[in-house]
Amino acid sequence: MSSLSTDRPALTPAATAAATRMVAMVPLVAYAVLAQLDAIGNRLSGNLPIGTTELTLAALLGTTMLLFLVPAPPPLHASHTGARLMAAMFCWAVFSWTLSEHRSEGADYLKTLAIALLPALCLFVIVDTPAKMRWLLWSMIGAGAVSAAIVVVEQRTGTRIVSTSVAATTAGFEGVARSAGGSDQNPTTAAQMLLVSVLLAGGWLFAGKRRALGKVPARPLLAGVVAIGVLALVFTSARSALIGLMAGAGIIALSYRRERFFPLLVVCGAVAMIGAIPFLPPTLVDRFTAIGDFAQDQTLYRRITYLRIGGDLASQSPIWGIGPGNFPLYYVTDVYRWMPGREPFPRELHNTYLDALTEYGAVGFLLFAGTLGYALLSAWRACQSPRPELARLGLAAGVALVGLLVACFFMPHKNLRYLWLLVAIAIQCGRLRANEEPT
Repeated sequence: MSSLSTDRPALTPAATAAATRMVAMVPLVAYAVLAQLDAIGNRLSGNLPIGTTELTLAALLGTTMLLFLVPAPPPLHASHTGARLMAAMFCWAVFSWTLSEHRSEGADYLKTLAIALLPALCLFVIVDTPAKMRWLLWSMIGAGAVSAAIVVVEQRTGTRIVSTSVAATTAGFEGVARSAGGSDQNPTTAAQMLLVSVLLAGGWLFAGKRRALGKVPARPLLAGVVAIGVLALVFTSARSALIGLMAGAGIIALSYRRERFFPLLVVCGAVAMIGAIPFLPPTLVDRFTAIGDFAQDQTLYRRITYLRIGGDLASQSPIWGIGPGNFPLYYVTDVYRWMPGREPFPRELHNTYLDALTEYGAVGFLLFAGTLGYALLSAWRACQSPRPELARLGLAAGVALVGLLVACFFMPHKNLRYLWLLVAIAIQCGRLRANEEPT
């Protein structure tokens, strides 16, 4: 009688954990893609009882939990400060919610924030090598390339290809429709997610002439993404995204400050920006020239009113804030009804940092700002890595994060999925760098 047994040895716990991490990369990459191309995901799941976001998050959480069941040592012996700061900020948001006036709206906000933080926390467990980080960045860059191509096509044809939501299909300026690309978010939010992809590609492409990309012929691909991404950002007419793009470009330029051609680089950049003005779409030029012209851009009154109301509410509850997700409900109260530009329906505070201070209070704001600052510091540490690949990844993450944080001065993004995913990427790059150092 033949035996059914084999002599193959069983997988060790370390090998099992490594295989599980490879499987977990699939939903993590899918999340990174669908966070920007959510309109495509919504179309794919239109006839399903559950959406693509829920499916992806369930798979991501399930595979991450499997990793905790494997009796293997952690692959990274680095600090958990970033994860602790995120968790502490969320716990404080929950505490602030218990003291808030509008708890049902706050509960909806906390759900959105938890969905944004969950993949970021899972990333700390899954991405344990620069190679996995490279795949994740490529997925975000690829999603941005697809979204940029959709923006360009929609701008030229005047049609909508995948977006179906009201926020994505009704926004415009002076009668000219604005494209949200592959997203169902409003065009400005979609443009800022595209900004992240463009700056990741640009930071990776220009991360220093001595740091080779590797055997993959990636330079033409990255250059192509930067080109079509910048063109798409111009077509979106999103002022905040373009300001963030200029900030990111400035960081890239500063990385060459020790080169002899740096002054020439600065001059050529300034000349190129000035020379491009006559070729910009009239809508974009009008949106920038309208800054300071309240007669041309009535939204300026509204934006100033956001800040005034936010400052007033922050002064009323400076320690624990008014509660997460509560600002729109206070915005429509009779106390502020006669303020310039104030609208009769709920609106969010269009400044991420004042929004965090107003809703989370001083303690929550410090935790929020501390997390962002720690992410920037981690990206800078990764840039100092002796391994060229990790140094490039760190610079790309740092450049993209700086650009997005600048853009956040003009939008309410403290629960934006791409913000927390990028923060986690920057922190994990720093942890990969710390893992190289002798303990």
